[in-house]
Amino acid sequence: MPTTIVDAFAAAGLVRRGVVKWGTAPNSSDPGVYIVALTASPDSFDGKLIEAPLAAAEFQRWLGARPELTLDGNRPTPQQLTARIRRFWIPDEVILYIGLAGTSLSGRVGQYYNTPIGKRSPHAGGYFLKLLSDRTRLWVHYAECANFEAAEHRMLQRFCANVSRDSRQTLHDPTHPFPFANLESPRGTRKVHGLHGACGPKRKTPTVGAFRSKAFVHVLASVARQDYATQRITAHDLQRGQIRIPSKGASPTKSLFPPRKEAIDVILGGRLVPGKWDPRMGPDRERSGVLRVGSVLRELVCEDDVLRASAGEGGIVCILTVRGCSVSR
Repeated sequence: MPTTIVDAFAAAGLVRRGVVKWGTAPNSSDPGVYIVALTASPDSFDGKLIEAPLAAAEFQRWLGARPELTLDGNRPTPQQLTARIRRFWIPDEVILYIGLAGTSLSGRVGQYYNTPIGKRSPHAGGYFLKLLSDRTRLWVHYAECANFEAAEHRMLQRFCANVSRDSRQTLHDPTHPFPFANLESPRGTRKVHGLHGACGPKRKTPTVGAFRSKAFVHVLASVARQDYATQRITAHDLQRGQIRIPSKGASPTKSLFPPRKEAIDVILGGRLVPGKWDPRMGPDRERSGVLRVGSVLRELVCEDDVLRASAGEGGIVCILTVRGCSVSR
């Protein structure tokens, strides 16, 4: 039996929080999961299409943006590329993509909207959707949750287990019957599509040693002079990919950060990480600020760690180092 929106969220123990038209940001700044579908209905298959509505112009644009793109080792024609992508469409399903947002649903879905075909950042996942001729007919359903990676995995498991036998037989890769635009699940298990160079080369994550600018050296030198503690990292913080920054007390760490919400770059355990800063300046009281860095936090930090924060001239670069377990484990 194909998967409805309700079925997918229920597989992760979730209830849909809302739905918006493609191009509209979800009304949530919390982490969670989302579904791109052909219908606004949570429990029907209205809007399903027998064939993928692909746009020839988008394939021309894709090939122009990625001159290194190959299909099965050879440079394809637009027609060959179109024929391959068409064979990942599942005609009796309305779900086209299942994704997660480790920081903000609104921010992550917005990045999805704004990443052109052929670009790797800020959100290249699910790029097959950029090849459709009319994305205005798409809907984005979403639900907030802390354990977003597990939720996404369970939703994809539910979908794959229920793809019909007839639909599987039409797929280029029937072994991995992911939704049309999903390319991987779980991490490391990829849809066999034959594409290489579709989104450009991956950028290597810079390490502290890779930076040689005077500004960065100054920030490193300032660590001893500006040493402010974060709040203790809890299991909840690790799940949400967040670092809580105290506003009062002996370590006024919040003073190192901007006075308003904004994206900032963070050096965490020697790695350059994009972060989202929320000072949480409420109308009634000031709360601890929250710096969201996503799932990378679990790779570099342990529960019960307390971090040090330092900022040098220029304001937006923060150095976070660990007091506790080693980040090089």
